[in-house]
Order: sequence, then C-alpha cells, then structure tokens
Amino acid sequence: METYEDVRRSDRIALQLPIRVAGTDAMGASFVDEAKTVVIARHGARILSPRKLVPDQEISVRCLTTGLEGDARVVGQIGEELDGYYYGISFLNPEANPWGIEFPPLGGPGEVVGRVVLQCLACQTLEVAHLDEFEIEVLEANRALTRYCMRCTQSTLWKKSADEPTAPPPAAAPVQEAESREKRREPRRELRVQACIRSVEFGDEVVWTRNISRGGLCFESRYHYAQGWKIEVAVPYSPGGGNIFLPARIARTQALRQGDVVLCGVSYLRNPHP
Repeated sequence: METYEDVRRSDRIALQLPIRVAGTDAMGASFVDEAKTVVIARHGARILSPRKLVPDQEISVRCLTTGLEGDARVVGQIGEELDGYYYGISFLNPEANPWGIEFPPLGGPGEVVGRVVLQCLACQTLEVAHLDEFEIEVLEANRALTRYCMRCTQSTLWKKSADEPTAPPPAAAPVQEAESREKRREPRRELRVQACIRSVEFGDEVVWTRNISRGGLCFESRYHYAQGWKIEVAVPYSPGGGNIFLPARIARTQALRQGDVVLCGVSYLRNPHP
C-alpha cells in the first residue's frame, strides 16, 4: 500500500494547525470534524482525525488558520492514539495550498545547512527557507534576516514563524574531537545554534550545536546516543514554530571531560525525499 512517505515531494514541516475535515462516510452520511495537522507538506499532510477514515476516501480539508481549503485523498492510516487516528493525505489538485506557506523546490543539497519557516514582517507571507551557515548565523544573532519577498517585490526583514529567543550557553572549551581526524567530505563551520534531535530512544531533545555543515553537524547532549542510531534533526529549531526535520544517523560519539556531556557527530542520510 502506498504510504504518506511515498508521496513526499517537498520539505515536511512539524506544525500543528487546526483544520476542518468534511466528507461522506461508508454509510453515505455526511460529516464535518474538527481535526489538526501533525506534519504538513506542499502536496499533503499527516493529520490527526477523531473519525475512522479509509484509504482512497476523498475529503475536503479547510485550514482554520488561513481560511483556505483543498480536496484530498486519504493515502492510509499511520497510527492511532486516544484522541484519534493518524492519516497521510494527498491533495487532489497539485496547486492546492491550504497552509498558505511557500515551499521551494527540493533540488540538490547545494550550500544548504538548515531549513526553517520564515515570515515576512511586511506582508506576513510564510515561506520555507533553505539557509547556508552564514544566513543561519545572522538569523540567530539578530532574530531576523533580510531576504527578497516575491509578494512585496523587494528585500524585507524576515523572522522565524514562532521565535522564542534563547541565550546560547557559554562557548565550550575546544576539544580534540575524534571526528576531526577524519577526512570529511564537507567543511564544517563552528556555530552554536539551537537544534532538535528526535529519536525513538529519547524522544525530542533540544540541544546546541558545536559545528554545522551541509552534510551534518555536531551537538552536545547529556544522553548517550549510540553510533549508527537513526534520528531526525531540525536546525535551526524554533520552539512552538514550524520545524523541518531531516533524517540522519549518529556517525560517532565522544564523552567529554566536563560532567556527563557527550559530543555527537551527525551525518544526514542521502536522498531523504523519495
């Protein structure tokens, strides 16, 4: 059976938005339910619905935040909990965009080292931004970034969709990392930025990076991750905002002298978007 992961054609944003789902059940009765998104993408979403749906069922989805809507097909069930059922949905019209967020083409990795949802302060447009390390550094230092806005047709200030300024911890003392002796394919830049590490073993952990590159990053943790573990990484991370998680793995770990802190090297998985 085709799954939500199979139809992924854009960045996925972990974002809860209130939605209204309407359709007709197997008995021919019409229904309208209040539901919410868990993850959104350009051509679909993962939603949490109080009603049992079936694969290939057609529904209408209205985003209560934007007032926009689109017709969708239920791809299949992903899981369930006490509040309802998780489903992957795919929009029938490829031009439908109830989220009101602009998604850039996936393209190649280029110089991208971070992905984040930004909002234009002039027109309030939301857009997925692919940033290099210098743009991330400016965004973290100033809580805003100057970039071109297609709607305003000029350069404007942009901020994270939800921004809770957090002071970074003092810079850690240099450490002779085991990974620094390896021949890396990508140069890394020393940069302390907030990230979120998502794993089956420890759930979501908000951490600070030591360095970052387009191929991975290095972060500090008090958890003991194991080499080879598969994880997901969102960088830069915005508590309560739209965060974009990419699949990765723990490439190496190193215990530091100060306390129980562990240094973890992360490599992004190639071709994360099937």
